[in-house]
Amino acid sequence: MALLEQGNLKEAEREARLVLDDPVLRAPAWAMLGTIRLREGKYSESVSDLQKAIQINPHLVGARINLGQAYELRGDNARARQAWEAALRLDPGNYNARFDLSQLLASQHDYRRSLEAAQPVIAQLERSPEGLWVLASDYLGLKQTDRLRKVVGAWLGLPGAPVDASLRFAALLMSRGMMQEAAQVLEKSKPGGSASYAVAAELGECYLSLGDLKRAEENYHLALALNPDSTPANLGLARIAEKQKDTEKALAYLIRAKKAEPRNPDVLFEFGKVCLERDLMDDALPALEQAVALEPHRDSFVYVLASAHVAKKQYAPAAALLAQLLAKHPDDPVLNYAMGALRYLQQNYSEAESYLQKSIREEPHQLAAHYYLALVDERLGNDRQAVARFRKLLERYPEHAPSYVGLGTVLLKEKKYGEAEQALERAIQLDPQSVKAHYQLGMLLGRIGKLAESNEQMAIAQKLETAERSKNEMELRLLMPD
Repeated sequence: MALLEQGNLKEAEREARLVLDDPVLRAPAWAMLGTIRLREGKYSESVSDLQKAIQINPHLVGARINLGQAYELRGDNARARQAWEAALRLDPGNYNARFDLSQLLASQHDYRRSLEAAQPVIAQLERSPEGLWVLASDYLGLKQTDRLRKVVGAWLGLPGAPVDASLRFAALLMSRGMMQEAAQVLEKSKPGGSASYAVAAELGECYLSLGDLKRAEENYHLALALNPDSTPANLGLARIAEKQKDTEKALAYLIRAKKAEPRNPDVLFEFGKVCLERDLMDDALPALEQAVALEPHRDSFVYVLASAHVAKKQYAPAAALLAQLLAKHPDDPVLNYAMGALRYLQQNYSEAESYLQKSIREEPHQLAAHYYLALVDERLGNDRQAVARFRKLLERYPEHAPSYVGLGTVLLKEKKYGEAEQALERAIQLDPQSVKAHYQLGMLLGRIGKLAESNEQMAIAQKLETAERSKNEMELRLLMPD
């Protein structure tokens, strides 16, 4: 045993084989050989040798524990569990058997039984990183938040958990949305205040999720300093830049990430989304299509691809994608709004009205669906209803320029020139770049005989339209990535 603990496997094996013929020492000798095979990664041979030891002496608890480990490493979890349960029948207080069994059950998401197996040795588990990881898994799975917080506190009190163990523990917390606690674990893992690449990258993710952009950026830059080709760091910095409305900076980071991992679906999605925001449609559409091809079940990917098709006035593929999403989420107010707005653009006003009304039934307090429903009323000739909808919208959202444009347009049709002029001028105050507001105001001024002012407004509208020709007036509200 001393030779085995020293790592001298060759000499340990030689000594074990010398006593195989001794009836008293034969069982421990086979157990030793099985343990050596286990250390060497020869799991089938280990199982065979350990079974021989147990057959000779069924009371060898250590052999049964090692047999369970060999089975587990060979992928036979059912037999591993049987071996550890047998060891516990012989020695109910055995820490190693209880730890191994509890860890296996936790990995199988059988958290209640895992905790039951761990119960007699919880005090010991709380003193080791591996034990705390098992307990955290159980408490997370059983939604025992108070106990979980005590486990996190115990972890923070450990004298020196290995960095790999801290990363694994933090990853477990992050997987359940406990970003603040994960950040505390990772911060504690910095030896001498300096972080490894992996710790810096994970801290960046934690702080970004927590909305602490300054700390997130600091850690992502540290990760890049340690690994200049880091996709997580470049992607994280791009997302920070997006939140700061700096799409040019975001695109620079995404180009680096795309160069490092050209088939990473998250990178392709973010790249396509930023290109869409910057009207770089020739780059946006292929990237989004590739992202959806790689991850067809990511609803946000499909939605943004649909919005890219809308921006390119490719309404048929956009409708097919939205229909695909609506089949999965028929009552989703955003998807019903999007399809309603798309049907409006396709001049299918009856379907547009149906989708928009359903969106409003599911979520009455929204702006977009009410706005497009007012536009539908105007196109169907229901001018009185359109005016009422626009006025009601503006009571709730007095800074919504498109509603002033819509109201002014309908009032112009009704020859209510004074009210229409007020509405259109207010629209231009709120959004000086509105092509339609300048155009409608130019039309109005022409009708009331102010030809010079009319020509001025028409010239502004034409200039803006030329500059913004590639933009579509419908803005689909982008969903956050899942």
